[in-house]
Order: sequence, then structure tokens, then C-alpha cells
Amino acid sequence: MRKVIFSLLAIIGLGFAANKVTAQTAPLKIGYFDIDQMVQAMPEYKTAIQPKVEAFQKDSLGTAKDNLDTLFSNAQETYKNDSLAKKSASILSYDRQKLQELYMKEVNWQQIQQNETQRKFYEIAKPTYDKVAASYKKVLAANKITLVLNPGAIEGMGTDPKSITNLFELVAKDLGVKLDNGEGDTQQAPAGVGK
Repeated sequence: MRKVIFSLLAIIGLGFAANKVTAQTAPLKIGYFDIDQMVQAMPEYKTAIQPKVEAFQKDSLGTAKDNLDTLFSNAQETYKNDSLAKKSASILSYDRQKLQELYMKEVNWQQIQQNETQRKFYEIAKPTYDKVAASYKKVLAANKITLVLNPGAIEGMGTDPKSITNLFELVAKDLGVKLDNGEGDTQQAPAGVGK
């Protein structure tokens, strides 16, 4: 009798375990997407975002670099003149410190410029990123995508591209954007994506 009860409990337990495993393993649906590429495919990227960033680089950063060059040149001249005039050690120390600070900015100008350009880009492009992200979330939910890969991650995988959902197409459709391959032909994804 004990063996029968134990066997029944074991069968019931296995049934619950199998049912639980089946319920937890929803089919894996894979898609690919890159929000930066989608933002670059948006019409406002070329008409509003890119021109504003280029103007910022030319006007603001160009002027800032000219000002830095002038300040550095003036600091060099001041240090040289104060040294020749045999000014006090505290003045020379102050001049040297100022000169070193400006020199470090000159040396690191490329990095400063890159950081400022990137900050300005994200400031200008934030509304477009928000719009694309909202559409992306909507598309993910509607298509029950469980894993999203960067387009570069799927290139060498050797998987059937038809088994992976092209989220660029779906997000673009949701946003009413025609995707272009760069040669004027409408394509399924931005140039180089998923090919």
C-alpha cells in the first residue's frame, strides 16, 4: 500500500513539475535593433539634429578653441615677462599654475570637443530618442519579442535570418518612416543592417 501511495504521489509530483516547466518556457522570439541607427534613419536627423550639432561645433566649440588659444598664448607671454622681470615666487607660481591648466586643456582639446559634441547631440536628439524608444517598446510588446540583439551580433551567427525579427521594419512602420539603403531605394532596414 505504501508503494502504491508513494508511486501515486511521485506521478502527481512529476505531473505538476512538467506542467510548471511547460508554463515557464515560452517560445524564445529573437529580434534585432539598434536605437542609434533608427534615430539616424528618422527624417528629423538630417533636417534638424545634424545641422544643429554641426552649427554647435563650428560656432560654440570653434569660438571656445580660439579663446583657449588666445588665453594660452597670453599666459605664456605673462609667465615669460614675469620671469624676466624677476617677480616674486608666488606670482611666478601662480603664472605657472595657470599656464599648466591651459596647457592641459590644449592637449586634451580633442577629448573635450568630443565630449561636448556628444553632450549637445544627446540634448538635441533626446525628443527623437524618446519617440523611437516608445515605438520600440510598443513593437516589442505587440510581437512578444523576448530577446533583442544588436544587428552586428547576428551577422556571424549562422542562423536563419528569417527566424529573427527585423525590429527596424516594425518600428519604422509604427513611426511612419520609410527606411532607405542610402541609394534612394526603400529597404527593409537602414543601410548595412541585417544584410
